Amino acid sequence: MIIFSSFVILLLLSPVLIENEEKMTSKKYTPQEIARLILLCWHGEADKQQMTELEEWLEESADNRSFYESLGARSYQGTEWQEYMKYDSRKDWKRVKVAMKRRKRVPFRYLLPYAALVLITIGLAWMIKYKNTGKSEQPVSMGETIRPGSSKAQLVLPDGRRVDLEVDRGCQQLKGENFVNDGKQLVYHEQENGKRIQWHTLSVPRGGEYKLVLADGTRVWLNAASELMYPDHFSADQRKVVLKGEAYFEVTKDVKRPFSVVLGDMEVKVLGTSFNVSAYPGVKRQTTLIEGQVAVNWHRQQVVIRPGQQAAETDEGLRVASVNVMNYVGWKEHRFVYENKLLGEVLEDLERWYDVEVFVMHDEIRNLHLTANLPRYENMNKVLEIIEYAACVKFEVKGRTVVVRRD
Repeated sequence: MIIFSSFVILLLLSPVLIENEEKMTSKKYTPQEIARLILLCWHGEADKQQMTELEEWLEESADNRSFYESLGARSYQGTEWQEYMKYDSRKDWKRVKVAMKRRKRVPFRYLLPYAALVLITIGLAWMIKYKNTGKSEQPVSMGETIRPGSSKAQLVLPDGRRVDLEVDRGCQQLKGENFVNDGKQLVYHEQENGKRIQWHTLSVPRGGEYKLVLADGTRVWLNAASELMYPDHFSADQRKVVLKGEAYFEVTKDVKRPFSVVLGDMEVKVLGTSFNVSAYPGVKRQTTLIEGQVAVNWHRQQVVIRPGQQAAETDEGLRVASVNVMNYVGWKEHRFVYENKLLGEVLEDLERWYDVEVFVMHDEIRNLHLTANLPRYENMNKVLEIIEYAACVKFEVKGRTVVVRRD
């Protein structure tokens, strides 16, 4: 594969990058941007504007051009290679490959090219900016270690009772209810015909996630700061739930009972399929389809999307586009997967998952773009360290507050 081969070549060329780091300067482009331009040109994916930008960088100095041309060589060795091999993203890559083999719901073809490209981009940017004369840049300025989120949620019953599912472990079944809980997953069972339907609410706080199996067998993954309202069993003619936040659904097929997800004044209708829905307050809503077919209704507009497509809310109405699905369902696979995503949106994800408050000292930081594949179950300091390398920013952690500055 071309992308993976380029990854190997870059690793072999680490001494070249290190040797040229002090000479390589640019008034206009960050190391991440330079790395991205080089990679796009290598893969034949650069447009005319990007090729012009790369040429501008090459013309800035003879050292830049010499560095670029040296990437064609293949026989280099040195101690820097050994140190680069210790970089955390390499361990992440191994974990990604293992996860891709185990998870069959998301097609393998969606994962491999992107994961490789992500690590190449981060690795090249890291080598350009942070390696020089054997000395490493200081990592994230940390206070206490902030651990990742975990399985926790609260179940609200029709009579007002609240059940802390993280505490109520051991598959304890409440009297008169048709569900069991093991501390990570809440499972419902079908009720007898004619029994009155009661609505339950599963609320996942910041710093949490939870799995749910509805009475019809539909599986739901709820992300942090999300809430799902649903019946304890479905009627004979329809299946309907109400979502706030983000969830991934694997819907049990039942042609006689269509399944729908209500997102305020928007509705997603399916028969049996796998899809992700994001509907956080104050954020444009998105429905991303993995397999099957869904219809999204908003006001008087309806769009039908197919696997690999997304229906997104815009000021002009619903927009349908083909997307890399891992960018939107990676959280379910325990990854933060970003492709040219606004750093401001990335920081919102981190706030919800790590239950922290992020303060951005310069507004332009929110408009930076990040491409990365990060471990969701890693302590936050490790994740912030990788983002520092990739986005050229600096983090400072004080308690549960994160301050972001330009590097």
